[in-house]
Amino acid sequence: MLAVAVLFAYVPLGLAQKAANTGPKYDLANQVKIKGVIDDMHETPGAFEGTHLIVKTDTGTVLVQLAPADFLKEIDTSLKKGDQIDVVGAKNMGTEGEEILAREITIGNNTTTLRDDNGIPVWVGWKAPKK
Repeated sequence: MLAVAVLFAYVPLGLAQKAANTGPKYDLANQVKIKGVIDDMHETPGAFEGTHLIVKTDTGTVLVQLAPADFLKEIDTSLKKGDQIDVVGAKNMGTEGEEILAREITIGNNTTTLRDDNGIPVWVGWKAPKK
């Protein structure tokens, strides 16, 4: 019984350590909601590679960081220029300036959750398919 309790004590620690290696920290205090149109999309290579969107809102353009491209394909998330999108995410200072780390995106009636309620990416522990 003690071994089970010890195991459960280390599981959250392991997830937190993996989450620390998935990119910038999601700050719940900076959470915002935006609506707009996808103006551009690009893949960013490197240690924290992923899909980024340029979203045109009523007040300007916003860079939105989503998730690894292969992860988005695996969960069958389809995005294209011109899509109306709602984003719930946290403002963050990234390498390209201010950005939003997406927690949830909605296009039409389809909502995709990319981070849990604490901002931990849902792809923690996910492994990209070998190419």
